[in-house]
Amino acid sequence: MLTLLLALFIVLFASSSVDAKKFEQMGNAFKKIVEEGAAGNQAYVSKEKGPDDPNVNAVLKAMEEQDKKKEANEQEKAKKAAAALLKKQNEEKIEAFKKQIDSYIAAEHLGAKITTKYSDEGLLITIRDDILFQSGSAELSADKREIAKEIGELFAQGKGTMEGIVSGHTDNVPISTSIYSSNWELSVARAVNFMEAIIQENSEVNPGEFSARGYGEFRPVAKNDIATNREKNRRVEIMVRPINRDTLDEDK
Repeated sequence: MLTLLLALFIVLFASSSVDAKKFEQMGNAFKKIVEEGAAGNQAYVSKEKGPDDPNVNAVLKAMEEQDKKKEANEQEKAKKAAAALLKKQNEEKIEAFKKQIDSYIAAEHLGAKITTKYSDEGLLITIRDDILFQSGSAELSADKREIAKEIGELFAQGKGTMEGIVSGHTDNVPISTSIYSSNWELSVARAVNFMEAIIQENSEVNPGEFSARGYGEFRPVAKNDIATNREKNRRVEIMVRPINRDTLDEDK
């Protein structure tokens, strides 16, 4: 503001006086004031904190860390939301599968021979061996393949999303025949044959979504002390679980 007033004064003075010497003196004074003001501004700027100042760096680093933490939190929230959605979708698939197989069991009056229950992995279907095989045999007769066909149809409906793990189990009564030298061999053969029946009875089923296991007498569900308990242990199980899954942590 002072500079502007001084400039105005010089102009007025010049317009009202013809004394060249006084005009020159006033112009020099104005120039000096302007130069001193510029120097003062430069000194002020030099006192400002530059980007290499430690305090500035600390603030910038803190802001950067805060941004990274915020981004990580957002990514974690998105990951949890996606996992929750996937789990919900998987549970719905398992529930639909169970509902359909339970309807079949009820319609065929097989409740005493076939059971279903939820597990940490998915849905466990348990079939007593006597409705599938003769004693000591792993051959699945034509009239016994209907169960495999029904289960296969459900897998066909969920093709690409569900997988089946078929496992065979026996009691602890030793076996030694011309075909099977141990319960282990018998349990493996039963699991494989039932799995093959599921696949063969349904052309829409993907064989790559199945596997078979045999455990012999080593995973009993009851003590092998009485006949009724041994009957429970002689079984074929099908674990139905989503292919793309998080482990279902909560039992139903």
